[in-house]
Amino acid sequence: MDNLSSDNQERSFLSETLCAMTQFVVTHSKFSLAFALIISIGCVLLTVFRLEFKTDRADLIDPTAAFHKKWINYTESFGSSSDLVCVVESDTPEAIKYVLRVLGKRIEQHPELFENPLYQIDPGDLPSKGLQYLTPQQLQTGLDRLDEYGPIYRGGRWDLTQVDLLYDRLKYQIQSRSTSYRGAEREEHLEPLFNHAAILSNSMSRYLANQSDFQSPWPSIVPVNERMRERSREVIYLLNQSGTMGFLKVFPVHQENGFDGATSAIEKMRSIIGEVAAENPEAKISLTGIPVLENDEMRKSQSDMINASIISCLGVGLLLFIGFRGFRHPILALIMLSAGMAWAFGYTTLTIGHLNILSVSFAVILIGLGIDFGIHYLARYIELRHHGENLEAALLKTSSTVGTGIVTAALTTALAFYCAGLTPFLGIAELGFIAGGGILLCAVATFIVLPALLSRADRNIEVKQMPTPFQGKWLQKIIIRFPRSVALCSLGVVAFCAVQMLQKTDDGWKSRVVYDYNLLNLQASGLESVEVQKRIFNDAQNSLLFAVSVADSVDEAHALRRKFEALPTVHHVEELASRVPAHSPRETNLLVQSFRAQLEQLPDTVPYVNRLNPLIIGRKLEQFYVLLSRYNHPKAQATARVLDQFLNRFESMTLSQQSRFLDEFQYRTTASLLGQFKALRGASDPAPVRFSDLPRSLTSRFVSAEGKWLIQVYPRDHIWEIGPLEEFVKEVRSVDPDVTGTPLQNYEASQQIKVSYKTASVYALAIICIVLLFDYLSRRHAAMSMIPALVLATCTWFILFNRGTPISIEAAIGMFLVMCIGVAFVLDRQSLYDVFLTMLPPVVGGIVMFGILAMMSIDLNPANLIVLPLILGIGVDDGVHVVHDYRMKKGAYKTSPSTINAIVLTSLTSMIGFGSMMIATHRGLYSVGLVLVIGVACCLFVSLVTLPALLTWISNREQATDSVSVNSGDDRQNKHGKKRRNRNEMEAAA
Repeated sequence: MDNLSSDNQERSFLSETLCAMTQFVVTHSKFSLAFALIISIGCVLLTVFRLEFKTDRADLIDPTAAFHKKWINYTESFGSSSDLVCVVESDTPEAIKYVLRVLGKRIEQHPELFENPLYQIDPGDLPSKGLQYLTPQQLQTGLDRLDEYGPIYRGGRWDLTQVDLLYDRLKYQIQSRSTSYRGAEREEHLEPLFNHAAILSNSMSRYLANQSDFQSPWPSIVPVNERMRERSREVIYLLNQSGTMGFLKVFPVHQENGFDGATSAIEKMRSIIGEVAAENPEAKISLTGIPVLENDEMRKSQSDMINASIISCLGVGLLLFIGFRGFRHPILALIMLSAGMAWAFGYTTLTIGHLNILSVSFAVILIGLGIDFGIHYLARYIELRHHGENLEAALLKTSSTVGTGIVTAALTTALAFYCAGLTPFLGIAELGFIAGGGILLCAVATFIVLPALLSRADRNIEVKQMPTPFQGKWLQKIIIRFPRSVALCSLGVVAFCAVQMLQKTDDGWKSRVVYDYNLLNLQASGLESVEVQKRIFNDAQNSLLFAVSVADSVDEAHALRRKFEALPTVHHVEELASRVPAHSPRETNLLVQSFRAQLEQLPDTVPYVNRLNPLIIGRKLEQFYVLLSRYNHPKAQATARVLDQFLNRFESMTLSQQSRFLDEFQYRTTASLLGQFKALRGASDPAPVRFSDLPRSLTSRFVSAEGKWLIQVYPRDHIWEIGPLEEFVKEVRSVDPDVTGTPLQNYEASQQIKVSYKTASVYALAIICIVLLFDYLSRRHAAMSMIPALVLATCTWFILFNRGTPISIEAAIGMFLVMCIGVAFVLDRQSLYDVFLTMLPPVVGGIVMFGILAMMSIDLNPANLIVLPLILGIGVDDGVHVVHDYRMKKGAYKTSPSTINAIVLTSLTSMIGFGSMMIATHRGLYSVGLVLVIGVACCLFVSLVTLPALLTWISNREQATDSVSVNSGDDRQNKHGKKRRNRNEMEAAA
């Protein structure tokens, strides 16, 4: 039978306090409920009108972190928005360009939702100042070359452009330089002549083969002249190299309040895309970008959480109705939980003042953990009523017995979450602070609201009308009959799972449970924004993620670009400084003006040139061919072969065909030189390049209001994976230690999340051990264990710090705990054993959980890593109630039916609450639900099988030892008979 009389209960200050509080609440139940209701209403109103929401991922990071300060500095200059990216795919570039233009025009009609759309780059006035982009040396070289054409554009001798005269001039120059120079010097001076001969001859040969294929026979006067002529007026579109994919980038306008963020802009963009796609079925239009990825994740997770919450509430309610076999008491527990959650929201509003995308999940945590206190309270209360206690006595005894376990469990779980506040990741710190306070408030509601509700609801209820909850008698019998076998078998299961956690490799042993940093793996499968991002990287060698570096000047931007482009992990660099002249106007202004002055008097039309005689041309080309054939220079030999082929085709033509060909070619030759002169004159505007000359869609992205220049550094590899990301971050920081950007934010945040959860778990484990020592040791022994250990640990830390030997906080805490445990071992060994036994469910259950995760190939990730503090809190909660139940009893231990009922119900409610997230299509939420279900089930197994079996085995051995000391003369047969009778009596009582 259960030993529940007051004689077997250790009265303490805590139990007396809880008993007095319950007495007051029961006596003044109306006042207590009215007070709780008023506080709840006030908290709800405060929450509605004062609680804010922060949806930006940057809000999760401590603003004092060094890496985040760099991001803040960047966003202050250039804004925090990332681009929405419309991707247009088609077989022809022209179709893509047309769709981009249509999309761009419709987006420009909604300035309230979109800013600075970029889909084409209009050169504007830049071509008129093109010569300013050359170096002073290049400009001087161009002027020297231009001077060679002086007789043509200054003297009006356009007849010098005749093809026969060009060949005569080249022939004379080659012969003259051949006799004037020797050796390498001769080769150096002949090189430009051979090049000009090659250009002229190839131009004639190509034009003869195809009348629509004319190539200028004139060498470039300045290095960029050819590109200037071809692209000076061209509108540039954002296309991949193969021309199968085009891009439109635009900044979304974010909503200031609520969780909408860029939702309005994204929805409107998708509406526009749908309209344009219907009008242009030949093109495939998709939407992606960092804001879209984050928005899709937020909206998908919100939708999944709503569905999960509905299922969770229904499932938890149904389970409580089944577990307590009635409706009245589960409803009272849910009312208590509602009051506790209302207080928690008010506490959050008063302390933090806002929720972020991590801390908003605290409500789900409270549903899973806050209801546990009410379940334990109800289970013991109903059990006492069945043992004949009246209403008030049952409530008082419940508070003084199981109440101490509830307080201890609430403190350990809350402190486990509060320890997250010591971590550097702000999102986790705020979640820990809010969840810890919420758990304490739910525990307070358990002792204020629930007894008052029970005193009113059960006032006229007879004992026979009380429900009979699940008691787990079959489990009791098995453990009582075979405690050692059950303990050994369960420990064997634990050992098997522990072995599965590790695997041997060539580098030694390593964990089979890995941490997956890839945030794309958290998204819902088949999400358009994710799939498009993968196609962009594969087909366009581009990424939505890029590092950003900020330069104070154009020269610094040029220097950084060169350094970044030299890195192996960098694919390309985008910046605007290259569109600004590298040299100041003072260095180039006079040279540019010289071009304009010399080319001022150009004719408006192509000057007339005498007609060419085919016979004379044929003869002169033959002579030039013979001349080139004498030189072993590769360029001369190649040109000679071209001339030979040209002459063969030319001689096969009729005289009229030859004349017509020469007339047309001569006209185009003269026109191309005039065009080159006009292009130089058109690019010789000496007015300095201004920002107004550059496209607004570019300047808004790459130049800040303070005149800072942005450099975007794109990775070569897929940096959603941690390996390439680490290498990329390392290399770009080697060039600019202040570099920032989304990939670096992701990298640092993921590292902080991982470290924060681990640190929080270590701190929580330490603080839980301290609370349990306070709970199980007497006040005198607790003081003797804690105070000297604290003094010694502090002095040791101070001495090492002064000697320049820094010691980590974790090491200091470990040293303090070791000292505490050592002193406690001497003072009260049994209580110390109870502490270790209480820690079995979270520690051993965690080992079993990780073993199962390894066998199922389930990885940890930034979403499901929250399992560490949650499992620690849930496991300790279970362990505290089992060990408290053990300490309240004398003789052979048998787990109380109320304890079994409460632990089963609390575990199942947690599993249903968290497991409801497994319906989510968002893979991050799904993994959270899956891992927590496995973890809670493992803690349940250890709490109701391993731990009770060990306690029963220990109590049997203690009882057998006491029996031997009293009856030392009895023989072995009598001992076995007595033990058998004791076990039969316990089974009968169960």
